[in-house]
Amino acid sequence: MDLKPGEKAGGYETKHYVCVRGMGELARGQQVKINLGETIVVGRSRHCDWSLRRTPSYLKSDANGRNVIAHDLAYNSVSRKHAKVSYVAPDMVEVENLSGNGTLVDGKLVDKIMLTDCRAKTHRIQLGPKGVILELEPGSLPL
Repeated sequence: MDLKPGEKAGGYETKHYVCVRGMGELARGQQVKINLGETIVVGRSRHCDWSLRRTPSYLKSDANGRNVIAHDLAYNSVSRKHAKVSYVAPDMVEVENLSGNGTLVDGKLVDKIMLTDCRAKTHRIQLGPKGVILELEPGSLPL
């Protein structure tokens, strides 16, 4: 079903979304759009919606065909299923830690946090204390 911005799908307007985008050398090149009412899982597993194993850096191989970053400290700080990001209302995104390594949002360690200004401000999600950084950025029209 093709919907135009502003049309409703499942009770939600399609013009509302946020993006989770990988930052830095290790995570760059991987981005996921989250529509209003959707939840994604981020982590190292290929089964995650945002996966560290699908980034261009991870897919590089050395001359012997081995993965270049598999033993990188930042890579190993990311759990298979590290965090859940849910876009629950037009300005509200919930970030929930699923990892023993911890999740930081805007520099603060969290178990679960509700961000209430996601269409006006970009937030940083760090997967583990030495892990990769993701940006949660507005994608919909500003208020």
